[in-house]
Amino acid sequence: MSKKITSPKIILFDCFETIVENDLNGWKTLFAEIIKKNHWDLDPLEFWNLWKKYEVNFREIRTNMEKIEESPPFITYEKAWKDCFDIVFRELNIDGNSKLCAELCINNMAKNEPYNDSAEMLNKLSQNHKIGVISNADNNFLYPVLDKLNINFDFTMSSEEAECYKPNPNIFKKFINKNNLNPKDCWYVGDKEFDDVIGSSSLGMQPVLINRSVYNDLRYLDKYIQISDLRQLYEIIKSL
Repeated sequence: MSKKITSPKIILFDCFETIVENDLNGWKTLFAEIIKKNHWDLDPLEFWNLWKKYEVNFREIRTNMEKIEESPPFITYEKAWKDCFDIVFRELNIDGNSKLCAELCINNMAKNEPYNDSAEMLNKLSQNHKIGVISNADNNFLYPVLDKLNINFDFTMSSEEAECYKPNPNIFKKFINKNNLNPKDCWYVGDKEFDDVIGSSSLGMQPVLINRSVYNDLRYLDKYIQISDLRQLYEIIKSL
């Protein structure tokens, strides 16, 4: 990296696919179970893919990075997922309970488990640094999975609490202002370049991109540090 890296005072983390899994197979299993319970004549994968198409669209349009003030009104994942089911049921001409299906998705997210290295490395990092979580998540699935880590986080903020989604800089601004922090004291670790690198760097945090699909890959790039697991993050910070 072109700029000098300094040791953080505060290390902040995204949640899902960073310190906690987001099990794709669990989602597909859930959609198969919904079909089975309702006795619908549907292919589970086609049902999942159709719903996911609208869910991805929600993610793409929920923040207007060109003009933040023109972003759509904030809605929770639960509301957005219900809306996606409403569209799918209309397309398929199905009399489905979209509210119940959205609640099942929330419960499914809350079942996700931490990665194997998360508790150990977060405990080690917390010995010399304050640690926290800023996550695009509803409270009713974020906090149950964080509880599984048995970590005393110094700071947490969900998109539901901030009423905006990363990479909207307002979620980071609200977090910084709420906790009276200097963003230059913070590293932010997440798994998405758009949400996490762009969002955190817009306020002057040091972004770290974690890509758990690549084994043992550590790179210092112009805009961020890339790692494959939290052990690499711990070793980097320990060396500073």
